[in-house]
Amino acid sequence: VEKPKSLAEKIAFRADHLTAYQSKRLAKRYLKMLDGISDVRLRESVAKGYHKLLSYKDEYEVARLLKDSAAKAREEFDGDLKLTYHLAPPVLSRMGADGRPVKRQFGAGMARLFPLLAAMRRLRGTPFDVFGYSAERKMERSLIKQYAADMAVMVRDLKPDQMDAAVALAELPLQIRGFGPVKQANEVKAAKRREELLAALSAGPKVLKTAAE
Repeated sequence: VEKPKSLAEKIAFRADHLTAYQSKRLAKRYLKMLDGISDVRLRESVAKGYHKLLSYKDEYEVARLLKDSAAKAREEFDGDLKLTYHLAPPVLSRMGADGRPVKRQFGAGMARLFPLLAAMRRLRGTPFDVFGYSAERKMERSLIKQYAADMAVMVRDLKPDQMDAAVALAELPLQIRGFGPVKQANEVKAAKRREELLAALSAGPKVLKTAAE
């Protein structure tokens, strides 16, 4: 697949990914957010930040990716291909000394569940999402709502001298990396940065310039 180059191509690429990740409805939600942003720089920043939040890697996505990877591997290699998977299922994993779930090795038996889990991805975020009640999943969903609310207010009231801070706020989700305790720690840092940027956006130009750096 050719790497997208223009902003329009990058947005279309991310929309296609969201369709595969969950549904066309999610992709439309993503595109609707971008429709109201005319400034190219800010539009690209929101395109990256919003996509990052919408496509959090949960159990359904891991299953989808592993299912697709196994299919590609069988296309490339002949013979009896045996794959093993190192995973930390929420129900079956214990916490290690570092506070992270300890991964276990699984064989073909686990792989049989991947198509089923991948097909259940449309339950993501609904009351029927069995994985959606963990603290991490609740955090991820709340970040999506918060971001959408922030962008709606920011785009409506944005002034030219606020652009640097606006772009920094739009790209803030890119700093929330990792999983488990690592992601939670990065979310705390991002939350503090968000408050600084929101305060700067409601302040004067001098504060804006300092906060955006």
